Amino acid sequence: MHTVLMSKLPIAALAAALSIGCSAPGKPAAAPAKASQAPRQKPTAKVNLNEIFPPGRGRELVLNNCTSCHTFVPIVILQMTKEAWERNSRDHRGRVASLSNADFQVLYQYLETNFGPHKPVPALPRELLDTWTSY
Repeated sequence: MHTVLMSKLPIAALAAALSIGCSAPGKPAAAPAKASQAPRQKPTAKVNLNEIFPPGRGRELVLNNCTSCHTFVPIVILQMTKEAWERNSRDHRGRVASLSNADFQVLYQYLETNFGPHKPVPALPRELLDTWTSY
């Protein structure tokens, strides 16, 4: 589902779709801005998720779970080592408690394989780089 729909979305819509639904514990999500306070819309660029997230076991787990709290930007640009991904997995395990341990391991294996220092950072539009989290 993500591949077909989200790869064709403008960046502003993609960023909004990927950052909805997660807020810090005890902290309510911010109310949406009123129409009169909304920033002016800039021309939007498009991204191709197939180019950023290579096909592979774990891809859909990443797209369906990690992006409920933050955009995919930190996933693809931090280029963490295997040790850093392992530390990150310990920090994030409770945030995706609905995943089985097996699926959680598959998700992090995908991240280690595709988003480490051995891979080039994909080119992302500036307006997407400015989005990370909704908390």
